[in-house]
Amino acid sequence: MQFTFSFNPFKPTAVILCLLALLSFSTQTLAKPDYTKDYHPHINKAERMVMAKDYEGALGVYQQAFAAVPHGFARDYYNAVVCAAFTGNEKQGINYLEKLVEKGVSLEYLEQQEALEPLRAHKGWKKFAKKYPKRRKAFRENTNIDLRADLDELWARDQFFRQAKGGLRVHADTIRKIEADNVKRLLAWISKHGYPGEELIGMPDTLEVLPRFSIVIQRQTTARNGFDFKTVLTQAVQEGKLDPHAAAYLMDQQQGKNIYRSKVLARVICNKPEDCKDDEEFGDLSSRYLVQRMSEEEEAKANELRQELGLEPVADYREKMRYAIKDDRFKLGYDWAVINYKVPSKEAAKVLVESMAILD
Repeated sequence: MQFTFSFNPFKPTAVILCLLALLSFSTQTLAKPDYTKDYHPHINKAERMVMAKDYEGALGVYQQAFAAVPHGFARDYYNAVVCAAFTGNEKQGINYLEKLVEKGVSLEYLEQQEALEPLRAHKGWKKFAKKYPKRRKAFRENTNIDLRADLDELWARDQFFRQAKGGLRVHADTIRKIEADNVKRLLAWISKHGYPGEELIGMPDTLEVLPRFSIVIQRQTTARNGFDFKTVLTQAVQEGKLDPHAAAYLMDQQQGKNIYRSKVLARVICNKPEDCKDDEEFGDLSSRYLVQRMSEEEEAKANELRQELGLEPVADYREKMRYAIKDDRFKLGYDWAVINYKVPSKEAAKVLVESMAILD
């Protein structure tokens, strides 16, 4: 038997180029996405399109966002579901509903949402509901339920002596010790498991934005020389484990200042509602929304900080919160976005209103 060998000078070069290409592809594959750059800007764009009632366009942008990262956030999947329901893309909507169930959102909760009525009328809903028990079981198997229970216990520990007779006045020393111990426990779990986001501990049946263990972070204020969670929270946002709006709120709480402008609207509520109606200058004060006055420099600084987390500018955030107040079909609002100022009289209300800007 005779073997014939031939030499091709181009083959080694081709092999090297091929290996380099594979190495480059492997490196890109292993590189973790930065949600502040790869995900949340898409979500911001999709939400602006929702506000403009371009549901078809918004659905397309949501799809781009989900394709760019390993997993999306539950409320974003939900908003994409509503877009799908409004545009006749029922199959796509059902697919995103399955994503919600995988995160722990219950069928009962989804059945209560009026915005999903078009999907419930579709034949795919019955199939989805039939498979729910199996997917619910998979959720429990794939989620660290025990860790969620441990984290919930941090909240219970935080509240126990605060709710006891005498509260903070009587049990201040004990409460401070519990707060310090809660920080140690939380940091130890974060070191072991990573930040406890939706993928790790799941959702508690509903579209939770701020888990109860977040109270541990809120207690650690700068004024009391508390532990600064900024680095932890920022990394969690980048890794897709924490909603950037929640991170901004928690950091504002720690600082005791509204530097990220997480609280972007305000309302004046009179102890006697009738006192605040029909004012000659301001009209019905209780129905008006106010904003804190900001210099251009302050707004620019806030926008810079927000951009680092992948958030929209303050002006866009304000408009989104106003939209969410009027249209609750989409999950766009945040409870902390509106500050309610309770005042004893109409005169006190007017003093407060005069120090702020009234929105039309």
